[in-house]
Amino acid sequence: MRILIAINENKGINSKLSEHFGHCPYFAIYETSSSKIKIIENKLNHLNPFSSPIDQIKKLNPDTIFSLGMGKKAIELCEKKGIKVKTGNYKTVKEVLENLEKLQDLKLDCGH
Repeated sequence: MRILIAINENKGINSKLSEHFGHCPYFAIYETSSSKIKIIENKLNHLNPFSSPIDQIKKLNPDTIFSLGMGKKAIELCEKKGIKVKTGNYKTVKEVLENLEKLQDLKLDCGH
């Protein structure tokens, strides 16, 4: 499984989570098969008329996105593209990874 996690800082496994998916400065990409984590900058273009942020994320090939908050349209687009959207009451990437089996489906949008 390949998990994309919205984060606020580039501190590896100790990075703090972002409150909102689309506005986070970084993403952590975690490969469950290798237990490796990679941090990348969020370069999503929300104004691109030809490629939504979710289409842009799809190029990173995540099976799952973890976020504390996400807009309704983004949640719907993820579901249509076969990407699971998960959440939970965690503060760091480490806490998310330690609780993969306890992650909950993100159903409530943030109102954006």
